[in-house]
Amino acid sequence: MITLDLIRQRVNGLPSLPASVFALGEIAMDERSTLDDVYRILVKDPALASCILRLANSSLLAADNFASDLRTAIQRLGMDAIVNLSRGVAVIRNYKASESLDVVHLWQHSTAVGLIAKAVCGYLKSFAVAETAFLAGLLHDIGKIVLDRCFHEEYAPVLNAIKTGEEELEAERKYLNTTHVEVGAQVAVQWKFHDSITEVIRDHHDPKPGAFLPNIIHYCDLLVRTRLPNGLLDEKLVLNLSADNNLKGMISSISGSIPDLEYLTFRIDDEVENAIAFVQQAFQD
Repeated sequence: MITLDLIRQRVNGLPSLPASVFALGEIAMDERSTLDDVYRILVKDPALASCILRLANSSLLAADNFASDLRTAIQRLGMDAIVNLSRGVAVIRNYKASESLDVVHLWQHSTAVGLIAKAVCGYLKSFAVAETAFLAGLLHDIGKIVLDRCFHEEYAPVLNAIKTGEEELEAERKYLNTTHVEVGAQVAVQWKFHDSITEVIRDHHDPKPGAFLPNIIHYCDLLVRTRLPNGLLDEKLVLNLSADNNLKGMISSISGSIPDLEYLTFRIDDEVENAIAFVQQAFQD
């Protein structure tokens, strides 16, 4: 049986994130921090800095002008975006190998969820949480990576069950007595991510009414699964957003108007393409 204590023990044995990522997290929480502080940390981590520079010049993030150096890239993207991109890239680079789990598919799915969530926040003019929404979407399924790494033999039957049409949470409870959301939330705590990220990871399959980020990630996850299905069950997934009063009510309460749900639907394909490009960049050595 997989217990909370066992999860904690095995998570402690996982590859740790680079020290630069934790330092960037501390900078993000310090109101006195500047972009120069971000630069001084990234310049000490050439691998991460190189990836950030490539991303800044990719079709996903590039502006009109080419960023020829790290400092320009940081100035272009801003502190919040750089910190969250760095965290996301570091996690992907640390966890891009697996014997059973299709990590390329998982990261493409997760990145697409994050990008759409960020776009939705922009649509709602909730700019203060847009970058957090991106990171939350990127990490919402991190528990799957951890289960594959820490409980490989136990997790294999779950993956087979999902491929043949079982619902993933039910399969996880059946074979593991825990779920990827519970495991992922524990990882977020141990990696000292913000409480809002932990809440999304824990609740994105069953968000509490009115909880903004968990609900946004929940719907973005469903939308992406209609384009990048995780198993047979997702291949039959059909969404009727216009009939979901919870979603319409939440968006209306924020925007003050009837939501343009077609925007959410048509934005998906572009962001899936962007997600594929992001993961390709992050996977480069």
